[in-house]
Amino acid sequence: MTKASRNSPAEPVDDGPGRFTSPRGGVAPRRAVLLALAAGCAAMIATDVLNPRIDPVSETVSRYVHGTGGWLITLALLSIGSASAVVARWSRHLPGRPAARRAARGALAVWAGGVLVAGLFPADPPGQWGRPSTSDLIHGTAALPAFLALPLAATVSLRGLMTVWPAGRRALLAVTAASAVATVALAVFLVDVMSGGPSLGLGGAPTLVGLVERLAITADVAWVALAAVAVSRDRRDAGRRNRGRRNSGRRNNGPQIGGRPHGGRSYDGRSYDGRSYDGDALARIPSGDRRA
Repeated sequence: MTKASRNSPAEPVDDGPGRFTSPRGGVAPRRAVLLALAAGCAAMIATDVLNPRIDPVSETVSRYVHGTGGWLITLALLSIGSASAVVARWSRHLPGRPAARRAARGALAVWAGGVLVAGLFPADPPGQWGRPSTSDLIHGTAALPAFLALPLAATVSLRGLMTVWPAGRRALLAVTAASAVATVALAVFLVDVMSGGPSLGLGGAPTLVGLVERLAITADVAWVALAAVAVSRDRRDAGRRNRGRRNSGRRNNGPQIGGRPHGGRSYDGRSYDGRSYDGDALARIPSGDRRA
């Protein structure tokens, strides 16, 4: 490989019908996505520590935006939403049926978009469930479809993710199941607390909606992290396969005479000195130019 080829930008890789990846995609983008997810989780944990008077069992995470360090909630949601949007873009390369791939990508885009919108429009302060503000209505309208879309994306893309990352099969199955169960439980508690129905609390907590929401967020973010690892490995492996094919093509497509490489000219009956030759090309090569 020449110095110029090493410094040249990566070319798109054709990895089959409808699949184009970059041979350099993988480690660095994956680390950025995982770092954004970790930063979002750390910001949410920090708000719990900074606001000991707010009960994390009965209050949702988004209510902390009005407490100490409330800006951390906005940072957390924007970080998680941005990282999820990147994974949604990568997911178009997953193997499987095109319809399933589009459904998974669309559901993951709904999750990412909903989290971003929820971060831009803050929820109301703790305890205000009866008369939501316009910002809270937008926040909830974006957050609810996001929570419902993530388990759908996880379920539809499960086979493709396990195909490109067999070692992560058990983790993907566990996190997908946890996300689905936590989302169903969260929907039940949200309906209960917003409709003023029977208390589903435990002990001194009037409701467990805050705790259940944290479990759902944990499972969802964990799935996005695992999906990021899987799809980035698929992009990297596709690049390696493509480079191997290109290198093999360079070795096998050199100038040949009678099936053997010869000098730097092509004597396969096409041309030698600008003229066309028919028949045995080797016999018509001037004797001074023949190689042993």
